[in-house]
Order: sequence, then structure tokens, then C-alpha cells
Amino acid sequence: MNFWIKALSLGAVGWLCLTAMAQTDNPNLTKLAEASRIEAQRLVLADEKKKVLDQFQDASKACWQQFAVNDCLFKARQQKYQSLNPLDQREIDLNIRQRALKELERQQRLSDKTIEVSKDKAVP
Repeated sequence: MNFWIKALSLGAVGWLCLTAMAQTDNPNLTKLAEASRIEAQRLVLADEKKKVLDQFQDASKACWQQFAVNDCLFKARQQKYQSLNPLDQREIDLNIRQRALKELERQQRLSDKTIEVSKDKAVP
């Protein structure tokens, strides 16, 4: 029990340090922090999807032990789709955030290029 308290407190301190670094004026740190948050959320999402699919596998195996197999399988699939729907929506939201982050990075690279080109032209 004491180990878990230490681990959670250390994780909280690390998270606070990461968010403090992300709140600085350096946009690269905020982009890096956002990308790492997106990746962490993707891992959690994949784990939740795996749990739902494992539950479906167990339910479908149990269906084969019943007399009304097709109805049981239909209900198991229906439950799987209902459980996966919010997870799919969260994944879509993560994809939107990741695309927006990539677009910001692309815009930053383009603006850096134009600054370099204008400096090269200004100094003969």
C-alpha cells in the first residue's frame, strides 16, 4: 500500500513538472506535451478497446453453450458496438487534435522558412 502511495505521488509530481514546463512560452514544449498526452490517451483507449473485445469473445463463447445461439450472438455484438461507440468517438477526437497539432507544426515550419528566406535576401 505504501509503495502505491509513493508511486502515485511521484507520478503526480512528474505530471505537475510536465505541465509547468508546458505552460512556458516555448511552443515546442507545449507541442511535445500535447503530443505525449495524445499518445498516452491512445494507449488508454487501446487498453479499453481490448477489454471490450475480450468481453465480446467471452460472451460469444458462452453463446455457443446456449440453445438460442444466433440471438445470443446478436445481443453480444450489439453490446460490443454500444461499448465501442464512445471509444471510437474519443479516438476520432484524438485524431482531430493530432491533425490540428500537425497543422500547427507545419505552419511553424513554413513561417520559419519564410523568415530564413527573408533574412537571406536582406543580407547581400
